Amino acid sequence: MNADVLHHRLAMMQQAMLCEGVDCFIAAPSVNMHYLTGFVEPAHERFMALFVPAEGEPTLVVPALSAESARQEAFGVGDIRVWEDHEGVEPVLREVAQEMDLATAIIAIDEDLPALFLLKLQQILPTALYRPGTEIWAAARIRKDEDELWHMTQASRYADNAFAAGLALCAAGNTEWEVACAIEAEVEAQGAEMAFGLPIVAAGKHSAQPHYRTTKTVLHPGDVVVIDYGARLNGYNSDVTRTVCIGEATPEIQKIYKIVYDAHYAARAAVKPGVTAESVDAAARTVIEKAGYGEFFVHRTGHGIGLSVHEPPYIVKGNKQILEEGMCFSVEPGIYLPGRFGVRIENVVVVTADGCQSLNSEPTPHIREIG
Repeated sequence: MNADVLHHRLAMMQQAMLCEGVDCFIAAPSVNMHYLTGFVEPAHERFMALFVPAEGEPTLVVPALSAESARQEAFGVGDIRVWEDHEGVEPVLREVAQEMDLATAIIAIDEDLPALFLLKLQQILPTALYRPGTEIWAAARIRKDEDELWHMTQASRYADNAFAAGLALCAAGNTEWEVACAIEAEVEAQGAEMAFGLPIVAAGKHSAQPHYRTTKTVLHPGDVVVIDYGARLNGYNSDVTRTVCIGEATPEIQKIYKIVYDAHYAARAAVKPGVTAESVDAAARTVIEKAGYGEFFVHRTGHGIGLSVHEPPYIVKGNKQILEEGMCFSVEPGIYLPGRFGVRIENVVVVTADGCQSLNSEPTPHIREIG
Protein backbone atom coordinates (compact mmCIF):
# COMPACT_ATOMS: atom_id res chain seq x y z
CA MET A 1 0.00 0.00 0.00
CA ASN A 2 1.41 3.39 -1.02
CA ALA A 3 2.06 5.65 2.00
CA ASP A 4 1.08 8.74 -0.01
CA VAL A 5 -2.32 7.20 -0.72
CA LEU A 6 -2.85 6.49 2.98
CA HIS A 7 -1.86 10.03 3.95
CA HIS A 8 -4.37 11.40 1.42
CA ARG A 9 -7.10 9.18 2.87
CA LEU A 10 -6.25 10.39 6.38
CA ALA A 11 -6.51 13.99 5.19
CA MET A 12 -9.97 13.32 3.71
CA MET A 13 -11.11 11.65 6.92
CA GLN A 14 -9.86 14.55 9.03
CA GLN A 15 -11.54 17.08 6.75
CA ALA A 16 -14.83 15.21 7.23
CA MET A 17 -14.26 15.27 11.00
CA LEU A 18 -13.73 19.03 11.00
CA CYS A 19 -16.90 19.52 8.95
CA GLU A 20 -18.88 17.37 11.41
CA GLY A 21 -17.38 18.98 14.52
CA VAL A 22 -15.77 15.72 15.67
CA ASP A 23 -12.56 15.71 17.73
CA CYS A 24 -11.59 12.06 17.32
CA PHE A 25 -12.67 9.08 15.23
CA ILE A 26 -12.01 5.64 16.71
CA ALA A 27 -11.79 2.83 14.16
CA ALA A 28 -12.21 -0.81 15.05
CA PRO A 29 -10.18 -3.64 13.53
CA SER A 30 -12.35 -3.28 10.45
CA VAL A 31 -12.51 -1.99 6.92
CA ASN A 32 -11.95 1.55 8.22
CA MET A 33 -8.69 0.56 9.89
CA HIS A 34 -7.68 -1.11 6.63
CA TYR A 35 -8.64 1.99 4.65
CA LEU A 36 -6.53 4.32 6.80
CA THR A 37 -3.53 2.12 7.60
CA GLY A 38 -3.34 -0.88 5.27
CA PHE A 39 -3.44 -3.10 8.37
CA VAL A 40 -5.96 -5.94 8.42
CA GLU A 41 -6.67 -8.06 11.48
CA PRO A 42 -10.00 -9.45 12.71
CA ALA A 43 -11.35 -8.16 16.00
CA HIS A 44 -10.86 -10.48 18.96
CA GLU A 45 -11.20 -10.20 22.73
CA ARG A 46 -8.05 -8.08 23.13
CA PHE A 47 -8.58 -4.34 22.68
CA MET A 48 -7.34 -2.89 19.40
CA ALA A 49 -8.32 0.44 17.87
CA LEU A 50 -7.08 3.32 15.74
CA PHE A 51 -7.43 6.80 17.28
CA VAL A 52 -7.69 9.47 14.58
CA PRO A 53 -7.61 13.08 15.85
CA ALA A 54 -9.16 15.86 13.77
CA GLU A 55 -5.66 17.30 13.48
CA GLY A 56 -2.34 15.52 13.83
CA GLU A 57 -1.20 11.94 13.42
CA PRO A 58 -3.25 8.86 14.38
CA THR A 59 -2.31 6.38 17.08
CA LEU A 60 -2.81 2.62 16.77
CA VAL A 61 -3.33 0.71 20.04
CA VAL A 62 -2.61 -3.01 19.73
CA PRO A 63 -2.02 -6.00 22.03
CA ALA A 64 1.51 -7.38 22.13
CA LEU A 65 0.67 -10.45 20.04
CA SER A 66 -0.39 -8.17 17.15
CA ALA A 67 2.47 -5.68 17.49
CA GLU A 68 4.82 -7.15 14.90
CA SER A 69 2.05 -7.51 12.31
CA ALA A 70 1.04 -3.90 12.90
CA ARG A 71 4.62 -2.66 12.50
CA GLN A 72 4.97 -4.57 9.23
CA GLU A 73 1.59 -3.71 7.71
CA ALA A 74 0.33 -0.40 9.15
CA PHE A 75 2.09 1.89 6.68
CA GLY A 76 -0.24 4.78 7.49
CA VAL A 77 0.65 4.97 11.19
CA GLY A 78 3.89 6.08 12.80
CA ASP A 79 2.64 5.88 16.40
CA ILE A 80 1.89 2.31 17.51
CA ARG A 81 1.22 1.75 21.21
CA VAL A 82 1.54 -1.79 22.50
CA TRP A 83 -0.03 -3.19 25.65
CA GLU A 84 0.84 -6.41 27.47
CA ASP A 85 -1.65 -8.98 28.75
CA HIS A 86 -0.39 -8.77 32.33
CA GLU A 87 -0.76 -4.96 32.37
CA GLY A 88 -4.07 -4.59 30.55
CA VAL A 89 -4.93 -1.90 28.02
CA GLU A 90 -6.07 0.74 30.54
CA PRO A 91 -2.67 2.45 31.08
CA VAL A 92 -2.16 2.87 27.32
CA LEU A 93 -5.71 4.15 26.81
CA ARG A 94 -5.28 6.73 29.57
CA GLU A 95 -2.01 7.84 28.03
CA VAL A 96 -3.52 8.29 24.56
CA ALA A 97 -6.63 10.00 25.97
CA GLN A 98 -4.49 12.51 27.85
CA GLU A 99 -2.21 13.24 24.89
CA MET A 100 -5.18 13.80 22.57
CA ASP A 101 -7.14 15.74 25.23
CA LEU A 102 -10.20 13.51 24.91
CA ALA A 103 -11.73 13.98 28.38
CA THR A 104 -14.61 16.12 27.06
CA ALA A 105 -14.13 15.44 23.35
CA ILE A 106 -16.75 14.58 20.75
CA ILE A 107 -15.76 11.08 19.68
CA ALA A 108 -17.12 9.37 16.56
CA ILE A 109 -17.24 5.59 16.90
CA ASP A 110 -16.80 3.08 14.09
CA GLU A 111 -19.99 0.99 14.03
CA ASP A 112 -17.84 -2.14 13.85
CA LEU A 113 -16.21 -1.38 17.21
CA PRO A 114 -17.07 -4.27 19.57
CA ALA A 115 -19.38 -3.30 22.44
CA LEU A 116 -16.81 -4.42 25.02
CA PHE A 117 -14.25 -2.07 23.47
CA LEU A 118 -16.72 0.82 23.69
CA LEU A 119 -17.45 0.02 27.33
CA LYS A 120 -13.72 0.10 28.03
CA LEU A 121 -13.47 3.53 26.40
CA GLN A 122 -16.41 4.83 28.41
CA GLN A 123 -14.72 3.69 31.62
CA ILE A 124 -11.59 5.64 30.70
CA LEU A 125 -13.46 8.64 29.23
CA PRO A 126 -16.80 8.89 31.06
CA THR A 127 -17.32 12.59 30.24
CA ALA A 128 -16.63 12.38 26.50
CA LEU A 129 -19.55 12.60 24.06
CA TYR A 130 -19.90 9.56 21.79
CA ARG A 131 -21.70 9.49 18.45
CA PRO A 132 -21.89 7.19 15.40
CA GLY A 133 -19.08 7.67 12.91
CA THR A 134 -20.86 6.67 9.70
CA GLU A 135 -20.89 10.19 8.24
CA ILE A 136 -17.16 10.48 8.84
CA TRP A 137 -15.98 7.37 7.05
CA ALA A 138 -18.65 7.56 4.34
CA ALA A 139 -17.56 11.06 3.33
CA ALA A 140 -13.99 9.84 2.91
CA ARG A 141 -14.63 6.44 1.33
CA ILE A 142 -17.57 7.16 -0.97
CA ARG A 143 -15.37 8.20 -3.93
CA LYS A 144 -12.89 5.54 -4.98
CA ASP A 145 -9.31 6.43 -5.87
CA GLU A 146 -7.26 4.85 -8.65
CA ASP A 147 -5.85 2.11 -6.44
CA GLU A 148 -9.29 1.17 -5.14
CA LEU A 149 -10.80 1.06 -8.63
CA TRP A 150 -8.00 -1.19 -9.84
CA HIS A 151 -8.68 -3.70 -7.07
CA MET A 152 -12.45 -3.56 -7.59
CA THR A 153 -12.10 -4.00 -11.35
CA GLN A 154 -9.80 -6.98 -10.87
CA ALA A 155 -12.15 -8.51 -8.28
CA SER A 156 -15.02 -8.10 -10.77
CA ARG A 157 -13.01 -9.90 -13.44
CA TYR A 158 -12.31 -12.77 -11.07
CA ALA A 159 -16.02 -13.01 -10.31
CA ASP A 160 -16.91 -12.94 -14.01
CA ASN A 161 -14.33 -15.64 -14.74
CA ALA A 162 -15.85 -17.90 -12.08
CA PHE A 163 -19.33 -17.79 -13.60
CA ALA A 164 -18.42 -20.36 -16.25
CA ALA A 165 -17.56 -22.87 -13.52
CA GLY A 166 -21.02 -22.44 -12.05
CA LEU A 167 -22.74 -22.69 -15.43
CA ALA A 168 -20.97 -25.98 -16.10
CA LEU A 169 -22.87 -27.49 -13.16
CA CYS A 170 -26.22 -25.80 -13.86
CA ALA A 171 -27.91 -28.98 -15.00
CA ALA A 172 -30.90 -31.01 -13.91
CA GLY A 173 -29.89 -33.42 -11.17
CA ASN A 174 -27.16 -31.24 -9.72
CA THR A 175 -27.73 -29.14 -6.59
CA GLU A 176 -27.64 -25.45 -5.75
CA TRP A 177 -24.80 -26.26 -3.37
CA GLU A 178 -22.68 -27.86 -6.09
CA VAL A 179 -23.07 -24.83 -8.35
CA ALA A 180 -22.14 -22.48 -5.50
CA CYS A 181 -19.09 -24.52 -4.51
CA ALA A 182 -17.83 -24.59 -8.10
CA ILE A 183 -17.97 -20.79 -8.26
CA GLU A 184 -16.27 -20.45 -4.89
CA ALA A 185 -13.47 -22.82 -5.90
CA GLU A 186 -12.81 -20.89 -9.11
CA VAL A 187 -12.73 -17.52 -7.32
CA GLU A 188 -10.21 -18.88 -4.82
CA ALA A 189 -8.14 -20.57 -7.54
CA GLN A 190 -7.54 -17.11 -9.02
CA GLY A 191 -6.11 -15.86 -5.72
CA ALA A 192 -9.17 -14.01 -4.44
CA GLU A 193 -11.69 -14.83 -1.72
CA MET A 194 -15.48 -14.71 -1.61
CA ALA A 195 -16.96 -11.31 -0.90
CA PHE A 196 -19.84 -12.51 1.26
CA GLY A 197 -19.49 -16.23 1.76
CA LEU A 198 -20.99 -18.98 -0.34
CA PRO A 199 -22.75 -17.72 -3.49
CA ILE A 200 -26.52 -17.43 -3.49
CA VAL A 201 -27.79 -20.08 -5.90
CA ALA A 202 -31.58 -19.98 -5.81
CA ALA A 203 -33.39 -22.47 -8.05
CA GLY A 204 -37.06 -22.75 -8.96
CA LYS A 205 -39.38 -21.10 -6.44
CA HIS A 206 -36.34 -20.19 -4.32
CA SER A 207 -35.37 -17.65 -7.00
CA ALA A 208 -38.29 -15.51 -5.78
CA GLN A 209 -36.47 -14.99 -2.45
CA PRO A 210 -33.96 -12.12 -2.93
CA HIS A 211 -31.77 -13.10 0.05
CA TYR A 212 -32.15 -16.85 -0.18
CA ARG A 213 -29.58 -19.08 1.53
CA THR A 214 -28.18 -21.79 -0.75
CA THR A 215 -29.18 -25.37 0.11
CA LYS A 216 -28.76 -28.82 -1.44
CA THR A 217 -31.97 -28.43 -3.43
CA VAL A 218 -31.82 -30.37 -6.71
CA LEU A 219 -32.14 -28.43 -9.98
CA HIS A 220 -34.96 -29.50 -12.33
CA PRO A 221 -35.78 -28.80 -15.99
CA GLY A 222 -37.54 -25.46 -16.33
CA ASP A 223 -36.08 -24.00 -13.12
CA VAL A 224 -35.09 -20.36 -13.12
CA VAL A 225 -31.78 -20.04 -11.24
CA VAL A 226 -30.60 -16.76 -9.70
CA ILE A 227 -26.86 -16.71 -8.97
CA ASP A 228 -25.52 -13.88 -6.78
CA TYR A 229 -21.94 -13.67 -5.51
CA GLY A 230 -18.79 -11.59 -5.46
CA ALA A 231 -15.02 -11.83 -5.22
CA ARG A 232 -12.79 -9.89 -2.82
CA LEU A 233 -9.22 -8.81 -3.57
CA ASN A 234 -7.07 -7.10 -0.92
CA GLY A 235 -10.25 -6.19 0.93
CA TYR A 236 -12.09 -4.73 -2.08
CA ASN A 237 -15.33 -6.36 -3.17
CA SER A 238 -17.21 -7.11 -6.34
CA ASP A 239 -20.85 -8.16 -6.68
CA VAL A 240 -22.71 -9.69 -9.59
CA THR A 241 -26.03 -11.44 -10.19
CA ARG A 242 -27.07 -13.45 -13.22
CA THR A 243 -30.28 -15.36 -13.93
CA VAL A 244 -30.41 -18.47 -16.11
CA CYS A 245 -32.93 -21.21 -16.91
CA ILE A 246 -32.40 -24.97 -16.84
CA GLY A 247 -33.59 -25.99 -20.28
CA GLU A 248 -36.10 -24.00 -22.31
CA ALA A 249 -37.54 -20.84 -20.74
CA THR A 250 -41.28 -20.26 -20.98
CA PRO A 251 -42.55 -17.09 -22.72
CA GLU A 252 -43.41 -15.65 -19.29
CA ILE A 253 -39.89 -16.21 -17.99
CA GLN A 254 -38.45 -14.65 -21.14
CA LYS A 255 -40.75 -11.63 -20.75
CA ILE A 256 -39.86 -11.06 -17.08
CA TYR A 257 -36.17 -11.36 -17.85
CA LYS A 258 -36.43 -8.76 -20.64
CA ILE A 259 -38.25 -6.32 -18.33
CA VAL A 260 -35.53 -6.63 -15.69
CA TYR A 261 -32.83 -6.33 -18.35
CA ASP A 262 -34.41 -3.12 -19.67
CA ALA A 263 -34.78 -1.75 -16.12
CA HIS A 264 -31.12 -2.49 -15.44
CA TYR A 265 -29.97 -0.51 -18.46
CA ALA A 266 -32.48 2.29 -17.85
CA ALA A 267 -30.93 2.79 -14.42
CA ARG A 268 -27.41 2.80 -15.83
CA ALA A 269 -28.44 5.31 -18.50
CA ALA A 270 -29.65 7.63 -15.72
CA VAL A 271 -26.27 7.65 -13.95
CA LYS A 272 -24.06 10.72 -14.28
CA PRO A 273 -22.47 13.26 -11.95
CA GLY A 274 -24.99 15.70 -10.48
CA VAL A 275 -28.07 13.46 -10.42
CA THR A 276 -29.52 12.06 -7.21
CA ALA A 277 -29.26 8.46 -6.10
CA GLU A 278 -33.05 8.22 -5.97
CA SER A 279 -33.35 9.26 -9.63
CA VAL A 280 -31.41 6.15 -10.65
CA ASP A 281 -33.74 4.01 -8.56
CA ALA A 282 -36.71 5.73 -10.20
CA ALA A 283 -35.40 4.98 -13.69
CA ALA A 284 -35.32 1.24 -13.01
CA ARG A 285 -38.56 1.22 -11.05
CA THR A 286 -40.47 3.10 -13.77
CA VAL A 287 -39.68 0.40 -16.34
CA ILE A 288 -40.91 -2.35 -14.03
CA GLU A 289 -44.00 -0.43 -12.92
CA LYS A 290 -45.02 0.38 -16.51
CA ALA A 291 -44.78 -3.33 -17.30
CA GLY A 292 -47.22 -4.03 -14.46
CA TYR A 293 -44.81 -5.65 -12.00
CA GLY A 294 -44.05 -2.77 -9.64
CA GLU A 295 -45.31 -4.60 -6.55
CA PHE A 296 -42.87 -7.42 -7.24
CA PHE A 297 -39.76 -5.20 -7.18
CA VAL A 298 -39.30 -5.37 -3.41
CA HIS A 299 -35.88 -3.84 -2.74
CA ARG A 300 -33.75 -0.82 -3.61
CA THR A 301 -32.06 -0.68 -7.00
CA GLY A 302 -28.54 -0.73 -5.62
CA HIS A 303 -25.98 -0.19 -2.89
CA GLY A 304 -22.52 1.31 -2.71
CA ILE A 305 -19.63 -1.12 -2.63
CA GLY A 306 -15.93 -1.01 -1.86
CA LEU A 307 -14.24 -2.27 1.28
CA SER A 308 -17.76 -3.13 2.46
CA VAL A 309 -20.17 -5.08 0.28
CA HIS A 310 -22.93 -2.67 1.33
CA GLU A 311 -22.00 0.98 1.93
CA PRO A 312 -23.13 4.43 0.73
CA PRO A 313 -24.42 5.56 -1.67
CA TYR A 314 -27.68 3.61 -1.52
CA ILE A 315 -29.70 3.74 -4.74
CA VAL A 316 -33.12 4.03 -3.18
CA LYS A 317 -36.17 6.28 -3.17
CA GLY A 318 -35.71 9.17 -0.77
CA ASN A 319 -31.92 9.28 -1.02
CA LYS A 320 -31.07 12.72 -2.39
CA GLN A 321 -27.32 12.07 -2.29
CA ILE A 322 -25.77 13.73 -5.35
CA LEU A 323 -23.74 11.28 -7.39
CA GLU A 324 -20.12 12.21 -8.05
CA GLU A 325 -17.38 10.86 -10.25
CA GLY A 326 -15.64 7.91 -8.58
CA MET A 327 -18.66 6.62 -6.67
CA CYS A 328 -19.26 2.88 -7.10
CA PHE A 329 -22.52 1.02 -6.59
CA SER A 330 -24.53 -1.94 -7.78
CA VAL A 331 -27.44 -1.74 -10.21
CA GLU A 332 -29.65 -4.75 -9.47
CA PRO A 333 -33.36 -4.48 -10.26
CA GLY A 334 -35.42 -7.62 -9.87
CA ILE A 335 -38.91 -9.06 -10.17
CA TYR A 336 -39.97 -11.79 -7.72
CA LEU A 337 -43.19 -13.77 -8.17
CA PRO A 338 -43.76 -15.49 -4.80
CA GLY A 339 -43.87 -19.28 -4.94
CA ARG A 340 -42.96 -19.30 -8.62
CA PHE A 341 -39.71 -17.68 -9.75
CA GLY A 342 -37.67 -14.49 -9.72
CA VAL A 343 -35.21 -12.66 -11.94
CA ARG A 344 -32.41 -10.29 -10.91
CA ILE A 345 -29.58 -8.77 -12.96
CA GLU A 346 -26.70 -7.00 -11.21
CA ASN A 347 -23.55 -5.20 -12.29
CA VAL A 348 -21.33 -2.82 -10.32
CA VAL A 349 -20.74 0.56 -11.97
CA VAL A 350 -18.44 3.50 -11.32
CA VAL A 351 -19.63 7.05 -12.01
CA THR A 352 -17.53 8.66 -14.76
CA ALA A 353 -17.30 12.24 -16.03
CA ASP A 354 -20.27 11.80 -18.36
CA GLY A 355 -22.08 8.66 -17.22
CA CYS A 356 -20.97 5.35 -15.76
CA GLN A 357 -18.85 2.35 -16.59
CA SER A 358 -19.54 -1.24 -15.63
CA LEU A 359 -16.85 -3.15 -13.76
CA ASN A 360 -18.45 -6.47 -14.76
CA SER A 361 -18.96 -8.10 -18.13
CA GLU A 362 -22.39 -7.44 -19.62
CA PRO A 363 -25.45 -9.64 -19.02
CA THR A 364 -27.07 -11.39 -21.96
CA PRO A 365 -30.11 -9.59 -23.47
CA HIS A 366 -32.14 -12.81 -23.34
CA ILE A 367 -32.19 -15.35 -20.53
CA ARG A 368 -29.51 -17.98 -20.98
CA GLU A 369 -30.98 -21.47 -21.42
CA ILE A 370 -28.67 -24.15 -20.02
CA GLY A 371 -28.78 -27.66 -21.42
